[in-house]
Amino acid sequence: MPPPRSDSSSPATETPGPPNVYTYDDFRLFLDHAFKARKKADPKYSYRKFARDAGILNPGYLLDVVQGKRALSRAMLLKMSRAFGLSEAEGEFLQLLADFGQTRQDEARQSIYQDILFRRNRSRFARLSPSLAKYYQDYRYPLIRCAVEAGDFSGDYEALGKWLDPALPPGVVKKMIADLLDWKLIQKNAAGHYAVTSRFVEPPATMGSLVRRLNREWILHGAEAPFRFPADQRHVSTLLLMVGPETRKEIHRRIDRFRKEILDLVEEDKRPEGIMQLSLQYFPRTHGKRP
Repeated sequence: MPPPRSDSSSPATETPGPPNVYTYDDFRLFLDHAFKARKKADPKYSYRKFARDAGILNPGYLLDVVQGKRALSRAMLLKMSRAFGLSEAEGEFLQLLADFGQTRQDEARQSIYQDILFRRNRSRFARLSPSLAKYYQDYRYPLIRCAVEAGDFSGDYEALGKWLDPALPPGVVKKMIADLLDWKLIQKNAAGHYAVTSRFVEPPATMGSLVRRLNREWILHGAEAPFRFPADQRHVSTLLLMVGPETRKEIHRRIDRFRKEILDLVEEDKRPEGIMQLSLQYFPRTHGKRP
């Protein structure tokens, strides 16, 4: 979160600014965090006070929007943007987030999301935190980063590109290696060897939509795995499970525990020789109550 912004020179009268809107994909989450930032600075601050600041008659409007009970209109968004002290550009970005979150047509959502990425990449946030702004937009960045760790890479872009699946042209590999170096996600030592700066990169919670899109890309890559690789090189299976609410939650917990165990196991592996993709898919195949 950036430091509070204020035109006042007196710390005692400063009004804390909202979190950086360009780090968010979910407009409701941003509004929730922006309000909580105000309330943290002033424990007496309330939804009623915010409504007065914004010129909104309904004191519960913001909370209804945050909880998904009410849609956010353009007029109300403009009032909220002013009340939170957003610049014109930040307000326009928040409007894009709201359009993306409230639009149901997939084609329109795709177009809006491209605008979101374009605006984010041109923002000050992108210049200060390019790895957060771009790393999760393209599956090739994480793939190349893993390849740097698993292989003994010393600058042979063609060899590295051919090693990957799917293969990548040397020009693409060279450009992405340069980006990863610039973002300090990999480093080059005096001997010319490349290495990752940390073994795992976790996305910020505010970029949920971006990460979901990347996960969708990885899942689509795995769709052909049963046909492309022999059984001893992959494990692909599907179970249809009849579960109740408590069993469903327990399976969630065990999957989370299993994921942590796998990460711990990989952390202990000091001599990686390849890259494997592990996709855990666990989601409902029915909706509503049982007939």
